Amino acid sequence: MSALLQWLRDNGFDQYSAVFEANDVDFATLRILSDADLAELGLPFGARKRLLAALRASIPADDAADDEQRRQLTVLFCDIVGYTRLAAELDPEILTDVVRSYEDLCAACVARYEGYLFQRMGDGIVAFFGYPLAHEREAERAIHAGFEILEGAKGLDYPLDLRIGIATGIVVVSSGGRMAVGDAMNLAARLQATAEPGQIAVSSSVRKLAGAAF
Repeated sequence: MSALLQWLRDNGFDQYSAVFEANDVDFATLRILSDADLAELGLPFGARKRLLAALRASIPADDAADDEQRRQLTVLFCDIVGYTRLAAELDPEILTDVVRSYEDLCAACVARYEGYLFQRMGDGIVAFFGYPLAHEREAERAIHAGFEILEGAKGLDYPLDLRIGIATGIVVVSSGGRMAVGDAMNLAARLQATAEPGQIAVSSSVRKLAGAAF
């Protein structure tokens, strides 16, 4: 029996073993999944919270500290332009569908370039390129994903204006990938805020790393 199946059985989550196996999730992967990732796999709210709590309890304090990883990442920050206006104009159920379609688009584009969708915030997403898997040309991958997100947003049932910021720098990712700290996170957010609708703003480091490809 695999480590994942044993852990699920020991903690009362064996009814979800087929879901994880079908999505190629092993125990190491389970430890870095977020609440949003588990929701995408179809786990209900209560089960997600219990599973995440059980994971935290099963990791000794020393191991949790050792799990912190200092990485050079490329961070992509994307948000919906005029989200406050949308929220005021649209019925909540329609708004929920709009946001879900937007988040699914972002997730698909990020995954296509083997990035990691770190956080979903309703009108915004944060994605990492270089964690948990590292590749060559992470900055290029992030820009390609950004362009596809912008283009895909035009074809949604409710077309959206988006803006994106991308920065590269050292980020410390901890607690099984559920927390991250680093200047690149803040810089990507600031760049996103300066971008015009439908545009990508990049840091000087991203331009240096990927400029020749664009």
